[in-house]
Amino acid sequence: MHTVKQAPSWKTPSGYAASHCRNCESGWTRTGTEGGEVTVCLIDRQPVLANMIKCDRFERRMKT
Repeated sequence: MHTVKQAPSWKTPSGYAASHCRNCESGWTRTGTEGGEVTVCLIDRQPVLANMIKCDRFERRMKT
């Protein structure tokens, strides 16, 4: 069964999403034409929650 995903809101991440999800091995960020960003978690393949405060799967991305 295929579920329809809601389109992301192009707001720059803040709080936990900015400090952790954007720097996690399982996250990636896309930037919109007007400068907004959406950070997506590869674990659940969804945009990160705006009011998130913790994740038990966080693993810091190695800097290259």
